[in-house]
Amino acid sequence: MAYQSLRLEYLQIPPVSRAYTTACVLTTAAVQLELITPFQLYFNPELIFKHFQIWRLITNFLFFGPVGFNFLFNMIFLYRYCRMLEEGSFRGRTADFVFMFLFGGFLMTQSDRMSKSKELLTQVLQLDTYIFSWKMYFPINLVE
Repeated sequence: MAYQSLRLEYLQIPPVSRAYTTACVLTTAAVQLELITPFQLYFNPELIFKHFQIWRLITNFLFFGPVGFNFLFNMIFLYRYCRMLEEGSFRGRTADFVFMFLFGGFLMTQSDRMSKSKELLTQVLQLDTYIFSWKMYFPINLVE
């Protein structure tokens, strides 16, 4: 019975939030199980354009570091705010929500490429983008 209720709850998550959160968890699990390494996921323009490793355009947004307390909180924030945005402001506008994801990812990638820092900022910018978007649509609610 617990399996059925968990399955039903999972299927009630809006499609984009469900797909993205699932992809993040599965990517992190694959790294944790050493099926892939983080070096196969990070954004590297040289490998993308010279060696045609196109998956790096997407996978750098799916890995949130090793499983731990930080990963748990990242997934909670990601799930909560993406779901609230998709069910609230983007209800019935799935294509707009996907476009927001793609446009935000494009801007984060460009800002990361232009920064002189060698530290990857995509994880921080990614969560901040979704929280900022949620806060713009729900200005009265507090960020928890």
